[in-house]
Amino acid sequence: MNGRLLRKAIERLDSMPSDELKNLVSQQISRNDMLEALIENDKVGHCVLSQDLIVYANVIFATLLPTNRLYMGRSEGHRLDEIITDDEVLSYLESLQGESGEAEKEFYFQQGSEVRIILIQNRRINSDDFDYLDLIVRDITEDKRSQARLRRSESLASMTTMAAGIAHEIKNPLAAMQIHIQLLKKAFSKKKSLTLDDAERYLSVLEEEIEHLNSIAVDFLFAVRPMDVNLKKQRLEPVIRNLEDFVRPELEEHGIRFSVTVEPFLPKLMIDDSFLRQALLNIIKNALNAMENGGRLDLSAYAQGNNVVICVRDTGCGIDQEHLAKIFEPYFTTKANGTGLGLTVVYKIIKEHGGDISVESTVGQGTCFRISLPVPDDERTALEETGE
Repeated sequence: MNGRLLRKAIERLDSMPSDELKNLVSQQISRNDMLEALIENDKVGHCVLSQDLIVYANVIFATLLPTNRLYMGRSEGHRLDEIITDDEVLSYLESLQGESGEAEKEFYFQQGSEVRIILIQNRRINSDDFDYLDLIVRDITEDKRSQARLRRSESLASMTTMAAGIAHEIKNPLAAMQIHIQLLKKAFSKKKSLTLDDAERYLSVLEEEIEHLNSIAVDFLFAVRPMDVNLKKQRLEPVIRNLEDFVRPELEEHGIRFSVTVEPFLPKLMIDDSFLRQALLNIIKNALNAMENGGRLDLSAYAQGNNVVICVRDTGCGIDQEHLAKIFEPYFTTKANGTGLGLTVVYKIIKEHGGDISVESTVGQGTCFRISLPVPDDERTALEETGE
């Protein structure tokens, strides 16, 4: 039974037969009991506030948060500061009462030998007749542990892939060095002595392969070391325009038409311009390699919800669907001379910025990388106030 039927019943209360009234009230009581049983047996805590007073709170709310147990099961009509005993939690919950939006925050509590992680969320329940604030409390300890186990598993799998990739990468340079050292020994044994000119062709190969090994080591360290990202609030357009000036000559030299479109009045972002430039440069290099016979490369940046999206689209050879899920993995490459770390670095940089990256590709038609970067809260507020 909904509120509309009850309102109609109240309007005709004087003329309603007593049996019908009893039946109506009985149905409503049964419905309320059912709803309360659902909420009470849920693992999610709820506390509903109206004008700073608690109008409903289930038992799990009191068990998940530090509360005064004297009010267990009978907190209705009391203020939060009578119920909540933790100053930090109380301060946060009181701050939500004057806010119109939704928010969430994690709190850590020591319980015996364990640390429990409690997530507090809120939502407004509005209608013509009331305005309530619903505080939603969840124990996310096990979820966090599962996520940590998953990250460890992914990290172990990534390390295994990296180890196999390194072994594969260094195998060829070492083999070439071994062969040329043997050739150098044979030449020396045959002539008893060698001039620098005689040894030059062997030594040059050795130097080249040593440099190759060094580049493998440098790329590997860059991929696995924590990045010293220095995020500053700044505009995205200067970063893109600087990159445009840098890559345009090379792209045009290879017959690639380069187009850059940046939506005006984009909000400022928390970015490290040097690292973000490196990520975009790696994607553009991939596009360059994919368009050996020329083509078109479009780079655009635009606002989308609470994010700014950077889209890099090429008309190159495309990527097989079976490879799309692996392109960000370390040492995965389809190029004969590629290290397989370029897109791994891109992925790592974007994650350090709190963003996300996705890719769409069709063989023979081209590829599109989309980078999504979050807009800082204060920038979103400023845009809402100005109506932009």
